[in-house]
Amino acid sequence: MAFLLSTPFPATPISPPSPTTSSHLRESLFLHPIRTSILPPRRRRTVLSPPRVAAPSTPASPTITEEERERSQSVSDGVEVEVGDNDESFPSKFSWRDHWYPVSLVEDLDPSRPTPFQLLNRDLVLWFDRSSSQWVAFDDKCPHRLAPLSEGRMDENGHLQCSYHGWSFDGCGSCTRIPQASAEGPEALAVQSPRACATRFPTMVSQGLLFVWPDENGWERALVTKPPMLPDDFEKPDFSTVTIQRDLFYGYDTLMENVSDPSHIDFAHHKVTGRRDRSKPLLFKMESTGHWGFAGSNDDKPKISAKFIAPCYYINKIEIDTKLPILGDQKWVIWICSFNVPMAPGKTRSIVCSARNFFQFTMPGPAWWQVVPRWNEHWTSNKVYDGDMIVLQGQEKVFLSKLKEGSADVNKQYTKITFTPTQADRFVLAFRNWLRRHGNSQPEWFGIPDQQSLPSTVLSKREMLDRYEQHTLKCSSCRRAYSSFQTLQKFLIGAFVVCSATAGIPLDMQLRIILGGAAIVSAALAYIFHELEKNFVFVDYVHAEID
Repeated sequence: MAFLLSTPFPATPISPPSPTTSSHLRESLFLHPIRTSILPPRRRRTVLSPPRVAAPSTPASPTITEEERERSQSVSDGVEVEVGDNDESFPSKFSWRDHWYPVSLVEDLDPSRPTPFQLLNRDLVLWFDRSSSQWVAFDDKCPHRLAPLSEGRMDENGHLQCSYHGWSFDGCGSCTRIPQASAEGPEALAVQSPRACATRFPTMVSQGLLFVWPDENGWERALVTKPPMLPDDFEKPDFSTVTIQRDLFYGYDTLMENVSDPSHIDFAHHKVTGRRDRSKPLLFKMESTGHWGFAGSNDDKPKISAKFIAPCYYINKIEIDTKLPILGDQKWVIWICSFNVPMAPGKTRSIVCSARNFFQFTMPGPAWWQVVPRWNEHWTSNKVYDGDMIVLQGQEKVFLSKLKEGSADVNKQYTKITFTPTQADRFVLAFRNWLRRHGNSQPEWFGIPDQQSLPSTVLSKREMLDRYEQHTLKCSSCRRAYSSFQTLQKFLIGAFVVCSATAGIPLDMQLRIILGGAAIVSAALAYIFHELEKNFVFVDYVHAEID
């Protein structure tokens, strides 16, 4: 997957609810994100096994054990390298719920209304508390009769009001109004009950992203945990940045495998961000692995460095050495930082923040000469999503069928189900190994997830490629542009009707020609806007038709 964040916003602390909200909430605190380097500090590493390049299989020695045979897999098991990490700062067991998850780009959230979101199969509601100027995340259910608070509204006090019976809640989760309660007697005290409070989660705004900590009892751990940070280059003036987010109807592991695979770009995104005739061997090497994720790179040109920071952050850095007339030698740098947020089984939010230090005039930005709108850049990015969509849908169906056939764990059987003989698949195998060894083979979902009818097994191609539902409705730039396109279409159609109806009225032939020409131009422009509008809704993607 290849994309190109509006200028990052400074980190904003978000305070937790007051102690009166419920029995499990802690004392008041502020969460301050701290700037960290994009790469972890150098640490001692112990090589558990040397790098292995796939080679033709040879007969096994009679004395070799089954365990040794499994560890020294041949071509059928692909290439793999492990590097142990002795840093005691990593926990002995990975916990999916003890991490900050970015749930949305702040610029794409509407502060005037609540926004629903799913995180680890748990329904949340995100809303902006005017009194504290902070974004808040609640469990998406009213404590009264469990109606979704995301269907509510902001009341006259700026509090979140349930649309079912009108109960209101402030930014701390405390109930502020029960319209049905009497002003006197026991009912008047109901609003003070801890049972009348909404469940609030720790939140934080950092670099233009809203983060949520998915454990309502994890305020202390959230306080001492840093959110994943974008590279320092995102804040440098010689880098232009752009962001996009889209909800995808395939699983977290499928998307993570996709972003761990640079080699697919030249084929899956031919004439979008790659070209088939430019594909070549990618000789990647692993540099470190652990509970935290893994890192690796190649020694070729362009140099590609990759890092996975568990549970959902993946960083790609591409360095290109080039020589330009007059300017001489140049080092072009591209950052592609993707957050692949597990919403529910078979549904993942992709948030991509990209930056580069060349051709800034072709990217959105604050400078007067950066005239390309953000929504136009999203058209290209959505082509990238579409190019992957159907391919990954088919891949996920196969994996799900293997599960139904009785395979205990796709991650454990991955190198038997697939054939990965080249080093280009090294990062894909590294992710599958991490997911199996440290991630319990899948995210730690809340509730009892339904794994039987996942979206990729039931949705049509048209539904899988639905840009409007997956992106446009959730993107402030594309939503406004789509509305403007519709308004312009209506105006042009109206102009066509008026000009056509009046073209025969004037006695002056020259005026008739002008009105007739205006009608033709209006009709042509209306058609052009109609065709362009499809980029916000649905564009069929057929790989075979792209020569």
